[in-house]
Amino acid sequence: MSKIDQLRRERADVNDQIQVLAKAEAEGSLTDEQVSQFEELSASFTSLTAQIERLETAEQMNAQASVPVTTTIGAAAPAVHVKKEAETYKGSAFARTAMAIAAGDGDLNLAAKFARDEIRDANVAMAIETTNGSGGALIPQNTHDEVIELLRPKTVVRQLGAQALPLPNGNLSIPRMSGGATSGYVGEGADVLATEATTNDVQLSAKTMITIVPISNQLIGRSGFNTEQLFLNDMLSAMAVREDKGFLRDDGTNNTPAGFKKTAEDASRTVAWSGTADLATIDAYLDSLILKLMESDSMMLRCGWALSPRSFMKLAGLRDGNGNKAYPEMAQGMLKGWPVLHTTTIPVNLGVGTNESEIYFADWNDVVIGEDDSMKVDFSREATYKDSGDNLVSSFARNQSVIRVVNEHDIGFRHPEGLVQGTAVTW
Repeated sequence: MSKIDQLRRERADVNDQIQVLAKAEAEGSLTDEQVSQFEELSASFTSLTAQIERLETAEQMNAQASVPVTTTIGAAAPAVHVKKEAETYKGSAFARTAMAIAAGDGDLNLAAKFARDEIRDANVAMAIETTNGSGGALIPQNTHDEVIELLRPKTVVRQLGAQALPLPNGNLSIPRMSGGATSGYVGEGADVLATEATTNDVQLSAKTMITIVPISNQLIGRSGFNTEQLFLNDMLSAMAVREDKGFLRDDGTNNTPAGFKKTAEDASRTVAWSGTADLATIDAYLDSLILKLMESDSMMLRCGWALSPRSFMKLAGLRDGNGNKAYPEMAQGMLKGWPVLHTTTIPVNLGVGTNESEIYFADWNDVVIGEDDSMKVDFSREATYKDSGDNLVSSFARNQSVIRVVNEHDIGFRHPEGLVQGTAVTW
């Protein structure tokens, strides 16, 4: 083992001890002995970092000062081929962290070595070395933010304008106005009734979402853009589908978020469809959803529609008596002046006849997503997981391995009057 690798391991051990003390202080207070220990460890970490930097600088200077060796006069020695530095792109750090952990078979020291020597990404290697997660590698804040940014265009709720907020320590309380102040006219000398707004809180608490990404064992240990993209896209797609289902339709039971549907039903913000699915009836129904939002004094700052693909295609194909499309603006992703998106997480087999769907219309400015900034990546070669058909699959039997991504979030609705849910939609 090289001196640099040895010092890096020593520094990682020191960091682990520092993080234990930091966690203890976050939960209470440190004793004098622990404070002294923290200061000694900090000094040791700084000293080790300085040593590593000096040795790395010496290696770089030696490489720059080296000259080609010739075997005979005028004949150059055989060329040494060095891998080029890995190119960066959004999500690259996260994908490389996961692939390195897989290549290291879950051993973070081996993963860091793979990231440095094979992927040639020193930042990823450093992030893995200094991780303090006991159940996998903790993803740094900036890398976590990149994943969320990539997730935004793939999820209906985020894309329509829900606001993301940090979820410190897994909990967040957001004040909201539940009853407005009132005013009125009075005659001369009459008493003015004092009135004020009443408030309550929207409580967000972290809900844990686990994303399982199976990967062929034949790809493990192979670095490169295509392998990274395969993992990254599979993970983002799985996260997007489950997020939309949780944020739109989960009811708060079994450790899930209380989504749009639950909130709208509790606040009596639903409008059932009835009638024949012709243009006039459908158009009037859509207007009734908009009107319900208007009549609730919603500010309507960032309104938008979420539909099932079936309902989306029905509206996109509707024509008037002259054969013209009723809603031509849907080609630009708009419906009656507001953005419209579709998602398969809105089912089309609801109701007694198993043929009903739902429509979600809201001022998404009133929707907040609490994000815990911690995200963990772990790896297993023997795990059993459920596929999209809810069937148990043995990764060992299929010559696969499983990368597990764990993150936490919750959703809240600051003003339920900013939500309207269409129900019993048969088109």
